[in-house]
Amino acid sequence: MCERFCVFWGLLIVFPPHAKSADDGESRYKAQCLKCHGPNGDGQGHTQMKIKPADLRSDAVQQLSDEEIFKTIAYGVGHKEYAHASAERGPSAKQIADVVTYIRKFAKATKKQK
Repeated sequence: MCERFCVFWGLLIVFPPHAKSADDGESRYKAQCLKCHGPNGDGQGHTQMKIKPADLRSDAVQQLSDEEIFKTIAYGVGHKEYAHASAERGPSAKQIADVVTYIRKFAKATKKQK
């Protein structure tokens, strides 16, 4: 019994739950967000839009709470030609939360480059 307990906790230390969440978020980001927000979240995607996509690395975005980012992804921000409102089109709350976890990595990567 103790051996199973130790193995379980050891695996959690080596493979924390948020690592899987970020990996899932990365694959969803690449499939759904990259074309507008770009591969590194700088808002320089390949799609031409009337509204410039947010730079997800910016202090303005990174200072938002996870809940605020979640709501923006899930429900949009209120303009007519906005690509979001994802919650009504398919991704689950967990999938959106995984993308939020992945978006948080952009700030860390930007700080390392400075």
